[in-house]
Amino acid sequence: MASSPGSSLKLPDSISVLLFGKKKKKPVHGRPGEGAAEEPLVEGAGSEEGENAGNYVDYEDKLIEYLTSPSTIIKHTDDIQIDKYHRIIAAINYPRLVEPGWLTRLIEMNLDFDLSIHIAPYSIESTVKLLENEIKKQKTDLYALKAEGKIVPQALVQKHDDTKALLEAIQNGTEKMFTMSLYIDSKAHDKKDLEKVSSLIKSKMSSIMVTPKVPSFQMYKALRSVLPIQMDELGITREITSSAASACFPFAITSLEHHATGILLGFNQINSIPIIIDPFELSNPNILVLGTSGGGKSYTIKLLLMREFLEGVDINIIDPQAEYTDLALTFKGKTIKIAPESDSIINPMDLMGQPLEEKKLSLLAFFRVLLGELNEGQRAILDDAIDSTYEDMGITKDPKTWARKPPMLENLYDHIIPLTRSEKDIIYKPAMAIVNRLKGYVSGPMKFLNQQTKIELDNRVITFDVKDIPDVGKGPIMFLILEYVYNQMKKSRKRKMLVIDEAWSIFSAGEEGEYILRLVKTCRKFNLSLTMITQDVEDVLTSRAGRAVMTNTATKILLKQDTTVIDAISEKFKLNEAETRFLRIATVGSALLIAENLRVPIHIQASPDEHKILTTKPDELMAMAQKTGPGISREMKPELDITDVVQNKTKLTNEQIDALEDIGFTEARVESLEGTSELFIVKNETDETDEHFITQHLLLEEIKKYTEKVLIHYTKLPDITFETADGKLVAIEVIADVSLKGNIEAMEAKLPILKKYNDYFYIVKDPALRKYESFGEILTKSQAPIKIKSYFGSSGDQTARSQEQTQS
Repeated sequence: MASSPGSSLKLPDSISVLLFGKKKKKPVHGRPGEGAAEEPLVEGAGSEEGENAGNYVDYEDKLIEYLTSPSTIIKHTDDIQIDKYHRIIAAINYPRLVEPGWLTRLIEMNLDFDLSIHIAPYSIESTVKLLENEIKKQKTDLYALKAEGKIVPQALVQKHDDTKALLEAIQNGTEKMFTMSLYIDSKAHDKKDLEKVSSLIKSKMSSIMVTPKVPSFQMYKALRSVLPIQMDELGITREITSSAASACFPFAITSLEHHATGILLGFNQINSIPIIIDPFELSNPNILVLGTSGGGKSYTIKLLLMREFLEGVDINIIDPQAEYTDLALTFKGKTIKIAPESDSIINPMDLMGQPLEEKKLSLLAFFRVLLGELNEGQRAILDDAIDSTYEDMGITKDPKTWARKPPMLENLYDHIIPLTRSEKDIIYKPAMAIVNRLKGYVSGPMKFLNQQTKIELDNRVITFDVKDIPDVGKGPIMFLILEYVYNQMKKSRKRKMLVIDEAWSIFSAGEEGEYILRLVKTCRKFNLSLTMITQDVEDVLTSRAGRAVMTNTATKILLKQDTTVIDAISEKFKLNEAETRFLRIATVGSALLIAENLRVPIHIQASPDEHKILTTKPDELMAMAQKTGPGISREMKPELDITDVVQNKTKLTNEQIDALEDIGFTEARVESLEGTSELFIVKNETDETDEHFITQHLLLEEIKKYTEKVLIHYTKLPDITFETADGKLVAIEVIADVSLKGNIEAMEAKLPILKKYNDYFYIVKDPALRKYESFGEILTKSQAPIKIKSYFGSSGDQTARSQEQTQS
């Protein structure tokens, strides 16, 4: 409907009911409990005044009201129907004392309702006069009761004392007076559900000492009192002080939804609010996970890693039980197996890019894990032997020498052997203790450590499988991997996570815990999240390294705990009674999340597709294998990646196609970037068409031929963004609507966002759109590969050729 100023505009009689009108016809009520007729609420609607005042100016102020108001309002005794049924519940009595945020328990109800609080100030003069009169009245009542020899109720005495204290506070300027009204609008689509919702709300109000009341025959006024129009037509008020008013603000819901870059970790067990957390936005990104065996530690961390990986975070995992191999396989990652017969190894004496003095410190911590407790004599011998060993290889404090070939354990062993022939016990005994333990790493079962480093970190997901390492050597090996990966990851400022499962193996660094302490304290500088997982809570609470990790970890996840350690955990983490009780009864999948000063009990939940990737239960794995057949066994057929949501059908077997369709994939025929019509198997869970969705992913794969600095978006951002060889940011928007008008509107809507990038262009399905040059560069799909290649030049050709060689 359109009109120019001054033209005649009349509202149709069939839509004449507005909720916010000033003048109303006398309402027409039926019998109590029955529906009432429609009630016209527009000023002048249907009246002589409305007919005579029919110009645009008269109606201009009411145009919004006309467009947004319902056509019908049906009133009953205890509810009012406007599409949904509404029942307003008013608070008529309140508790004498309240704590800050006490109304949060009302807000946290997972029900369909609106809550409205009206707060209005009293003038100081009116307040003082009111309180003085009240004190006089109370004194009179007290004197009368005493004079008659009756027992004075304690409630009256308390009320008198409270009133005097309040008057004194107001006169001193520490308090002010307000009136407050509290109304809750419970809503449902039918009467049965309305009864249930309103009953639950009244029950919750009663539990916090608030008396609920349904204002019968006043539902229309009650509804207007709840709506955000600053009108309290019911006027059920209570006088409160300024401190009490501030305590009524119910904005203390425990939730971590303040980081747009975070991941969904779980749901608040109290109110089902999604808990979204970004560890990298906290004071430090470190994470500590504590839980008993079978409490869900690995499942929780795998879910966290999967979602962080999709956010662009690199993942490295020290995996003592080979539990994360399937996860790496799913995301086309890399598993580095370290075992006596493997080719990959880390030389403990390798400087790993560290200064010599820092390496000496880490070596002392390594030997503490390797040898156990070190007395003063052993430390002195090791310190001297380490210096001599590096000097023999020409490595000194001069940084120019640090790139030389490092020594190995046998070189250190050879420096200590002569000391075992000393006639002085102060030298002989500590040297012999070191040699006896070190011998197994030079010529015994762990001799594979006695060689130069052979390892490459060349994938976004890398797991270090140390399952086949003898138990006696797992601690030292895990320490070496931690040291090596940490020093390699320091070279990049990109977000990355280093996960250490069964972290108790390195918490035994004891007196040499300074190295672990420095490591966890410096992770933040390099955008590295050190994630520790352990079931041995005692090591965390008692060892120096464990305490260092706990103190310098902003995010802690406490899963199901052994009952014998709950008291110690409660004391160490300063848990309140409710949190301690939660840990005592926690089931698998439940956890207490502590993120700096915020604490919330959560339920960790994966989607069905995520669960299929994460589960390690034998029964579930067997059931999936039987359902999908041998064609997509995660262990047998890694070439089928069920996380790839767009797959070319011609490259799949029939068994693989059936397996994908069983988990929600569908078939779609779309023109490829080469201009040929091809069949795809896709899992499109976005609001876009299959044409749009597939084109996005085809462009993504095309850009990945030249760079990994590319992102796909399903939000209001451009469909694809990537970084060129010279550092420019380029945006691509795919336009594949079914109608010409829809395509033009989509291009126009996205244009302001695209202009914020260094360059942008559209990829369109309909060639007719290319004539709309005002939007910028518009290309068809077949032109996209050449355009993308132009951003990378000769370096792009070289990158593409190297990737093709790698794939072949």
